Amino acid sequence: SSSRPVRDFESFAVPRSGLNTYANRGLAGIDGNISTALGIATQHSESYAVIGDLAFLHDISALANPTQDNLTIIVVDNDGGGIFSTLGQRGSKGFETIFGTPHGIDIASVVKSFGISSQQISSAKELHIALQQIHSGLHVIVAKMPDREQNADFIAAVLNKYSQLVLL
Repeated sequence: SSSRPVRDFESFAVPRSGLNTYANRGLAGIDGNISTALGIATQHSESYAVIGDLAFLHDISALANPTQDNLTIIVVDNDGGGIFSTLGQRGSKGFETIFGTPHGIDIASVVKSFGISSQQISSAKELHIALQQIHSGLHVIVAKMPDREQNADFIAAVLNKYSQLVLL
C-alpha cells in the first residue's frame, strides 16, 4: 500500500534472496490490501503481509471471506495516517483531524469478531516472539507501534544523517 510501512521497507530494508515481495498500489494505495494478500497467499505455503492501520481498516470487509492458506498479517497500528507526519503539513492547524485521522479502533477485537485469530503486541521483542509462533490459516498481529510522531522524527533523523554522509 502507500502507507508508511511499504515506504519504510523500500527505504531501509536490506535486500535478501529467496523472498518474493509484492506491493499493492490501488487507489491512493489503500484499496484492496487485505484482498491482495489473501490472493497472494494462495500461491505460497507461508505468507506475510505488512499493512498500515488505515489501509487495513479500509479493506477490512475482506476478512468476511478469509483464506485457509497460511497468511500472517502484521498491522502497524499507530492510530492513524503515519505517513502524513513525515510530510510538510505536519504541525499545521487541524493536522490531526484532517491528516492524522486517529481512529481509536481496537483492531485486534474487530479481527476476532470475524472469527480470525489475532494478537496485539507493543514492542519489537513481542513482535519477534509473535513471528516465531506457528499459525495455520489466517492470523493477524496488531503492532501498537511505533508512535506516529516519534517515528516521523526518527525517519527525519536517519535521512538527515544519510544526507550528511552522502555529502562528505
